Amino acid sequence: MKKSRSLGPAEVDHRKSLSLLRATLESTADGVLVVDNLGKISTYNQQFAEMWRLPPHVLSSGKDEDALNFVLEQLKDPNQFRDKVNALYSHPGQESFDTIEFKDGRIFERYSRPQLVEGQTIGRVWSFRDVTEHRRAEEKLRESEERFRLIAENVGDLVAMVDTEGRRIYNSPSYRTVFKDGEIQPDTDSFREIHPEDRERVKAIFRETVATGVGRRTEFRFVLKDGGIRYIESEGRVIRDAAGKVTKVVVVSRDISERKRAEQRERMEHAVTRVLAESETLGEAIPKIVQTICETLNWDCGARWSMDERKKAVACVETWSIPEKPFTDFIAEVREMTFQPTHRGLVRQVWMSGTPHWIPDVSRDEGFQRAQLAAKAGLHGAFAFPILAGNVTLAVLEFFSREIRNPDPSLLQMVRVIGSQIGQFMARKQAEENLLYVATHDTLTGLPNRYMFNQRFAHALNNAQRYRKTMALLFLDLDRFKFINDTLGHPFGDRLLQEAAARLRMCLRESDTIARFGGDEFVALIEDFSEPGDVISVAQKILHALRWPFMLQGETCHLTASIGISLYPNDGADFANLLKNADIATYRAKEQGKNNYLFYSGEMNDHLSARIAKETRLQGALERNEFILHYEPKVEINTGRITGMEALIRWQHPDLGLLPPVEFIGHAEDSGLIVPIGAWVLRIACAHNQTLQSRVATPLTVSVNLSARQFEDKHLLREIERALSESSLKPNCLELEITESMVMRDTQSSKKILDGIKSMGIRLAIDDFGTGYSSLASIKRFPFDCIKIDRSFIKDIPQDPDDVAITQAIIAMAHSLRLKVIAEGVETQEQLDFLTEHGCHEFQGYFFRRPQPAEDFSKLLRDNAGTIALAAAG
Repeated sequence: MKKSRSLGPAEVDHRKSLSLLRATLESTADGVLVVDNLGKISTYNQQFAEMWRLPPHVLSSGKDEDALNFVLEQLKDPNQFRDKVNALYSHPGQESFDTIEFKDGRIFERYSRPQLVEGQTIGRVWSFRDVTEHRRAEEKLRESEERFRLIAENVGDLVAMVDTEGRRIYNSPSYRTVFKDGEIQPDTDSFREIHPEDRERVKAIFRETVATGVGRRTEFRFVLKDGGIRYIESEGRVIRDAAGKVTKVVVVSRDISERKRAEQRERMEHAVTRVLAESETLGEAIPKIVQTICETLNWDCGARWSMDERKKAVACVETWSIPEKPFTDFIAEVREMTFQPTHRGLVRQVWMSGTPHWIPDVSRDEGFQRAQLAAKAGLHGAFAFPILAGNVTLAVLEFFSREIRNPDPSLLQMVRVIGSQIGQFMARKQAEENLLYVATHDTLTGLPNRYMFNQRFAHALNNAQRYRKTMALLFLDLDRFKFINDTLGHPFGDRLLQEAAARLRMCLRESDTIARFGGDEFVALIEDFSEPGDVISVAQKILHALRWPFMLQGETCHLTASIGISLYPNDGADFANLLKNADIATYRAKEQGKNNYLFYSGEMNDHLSARIAKETRLQGALERNEFILHYEPKVEINTGRITGMEALIRWQHPDLGLLPPVEFIGHAEDSGLIVPIGAWVLRIACAHNQTLQSRVATPLTVSVNLSARQFEDKHLLREIERALSESSLKPNCLELEITESMVMRDTQSSKKILDGIKSMGIRLAIDDFGTGYSSLASIKRFPFDCIKIDRSFIKDIPQDPDDVAITQAIIAMAHSLRLKVIAEGVETQEQLDFLTEHGCHEFQGYFFRRPQPAEDFSKLLRDNAGTIALAAAG
């Protein structure tokens, strides 16, 4: 048996080195080939053989050339590979690195460096690394990135890549549609441009996406540099590294501003339409519409401006704002404003043009005159649009925002339609409210009418019954209104009623009600008073308010009223009884001189019953021929000749006998029967006088008294003409007597009437002179022929020095004005002597004869042949 040779230390070390080299070669992932300077293979590892797919017989030959030829068959470019090998063999000291591509798609990285021993090149080491998958991954990544860029740069969406902290890595060019160049840069905070109200919410969603790797869609607002707002819809997608860790987030966003505005406009349009459909009144609808537009379109406050007819200016009538002090303060100040026609602002521009208008920032608009006030509230954007009925601007709606807002053409177009819809609603509701107003108010004075008064009374009565309260009903009748209305015309009368109604309204509290019941009658309801003295104060206030002169159309007019008062529950438990009793009290107030007030009492009913019975009988007296005329002679003082007579009416009552005028004339005046009765007196007196003319040598004049109602009657002249025509009496044989109080009520109107009568040739006498408030200086303006001294001055002469002085003065002044003077009520010789001495022209009275029926007066004329000696009088 052959013994093994023991190895020396050097050989052992060599073998150890070879073993270590082999272990190193086999442990590396690269393929390694070692050749000498001649190109012969020194060694290689198994990874090299497998990578190059070299069969064992090629490697075992030890020839580099065989291995090289086998390899060249697999390469895409074998010539390049061979040239590279030859070049390196020609330069054994060089290193080389390149990439080899195989026909089957594999890719190797090739690294070659010289093998040195003690500074001498003894061969070359080739290392090969299969980078096929790595290169494919890189290519895919490159292609992926390229596709990402192509997509990002060619879509309308906003595409951004950010790191896990939200800092920008990449922004697509589409961002330029939102932000100007340079406004957003890489490596900046991507949350910076988000609206402060949305920022924390968006950050939370981003952190959730990074943590879970699952993106979530959200909406938020970008705030632009100029203050404008863009609505954005966004969703993130994560990018992970090889370890699966999220390293980046791709955020795909789109500008949905137009969609959001369209949705807002649609919601706003539907909401406004619903408000218009559900609202009953204009006052209910408009504030809701202002609020709806603000809330659906994100405006902070709004207002409606309307024309104030009283101020002749555009005024703020309704407002809404979000509940923040700057805006509520702004609105409070705006509500106090009015804009005159010369105002140069947003509201007037819209009002005058009838078109919407938009201001992006009122602080930069020179024409906006409330800029300082808006700036104080932090308001910028504003727009307004008109509410139109046809081409007529009914109002302007105005809105403000704390944000700078660029014009929204679609919204401006939409509000044109909405403005017309609201205008149609306003016009319709105003028409309905006008109809309701007409149904419940007096169209002339604007006061509640009988219908509305009944409703309010029913409510007040229910309240009074429930809480045991008292109420007062005031029935008010204007004195002398008919005379004013007939004399100065109905337009003047209507204006007078309007002014009177305005004064009446100011005399009452808001809780009280005053209504016009027709003509010159008004009724007031007084609630919640402590004692009757409170009602008296109201009545006195009314009388005082009406007592002041009315200045209308250049005329000065005086007006008074009579007021009757009934109290609930003492004077009636329902409206009908209270109104009737207040009316009764009003009549009693008129009978007692007018221009006063009376509370109802039970005795008034008895008086009224008797009065109604008498008036009822009086109404048929004309038809039954129960009236007769007596005549009182008028005698010329110097000659004793009967020159005329005064016609005096009597009532031959079938039950009460012969009644003097004092028993029925007042009732005839109040009821209006005095007009037909006076016309009858005029016709009969003219007819009798025409019969008597043949019995006297000179024309005989008959005097007829005109009542106040007759004088105010618009048919007076026609009745006078009728009496003269039917009787054939000459006009100069008729004398009409008018009291001075009648003339002085309305001097301008009285003069027209008197001039009309005088133009017919009729004589005019002023009756009861000295009892009123006129003077001869004022009387001279009227066409009177004579003055009749009232019997109250004659009665006590010559004993009473005052009556003597007054009578002397009247006669002297009448002479100076060339007026005839007639004394009434002469009963004694002393009175006649005084009148004769001082130049009185005529007299009448019991000293000569009492008034006599027509037959007796005719006999008097026949027996005395027209001349009667005063000495025979008795």
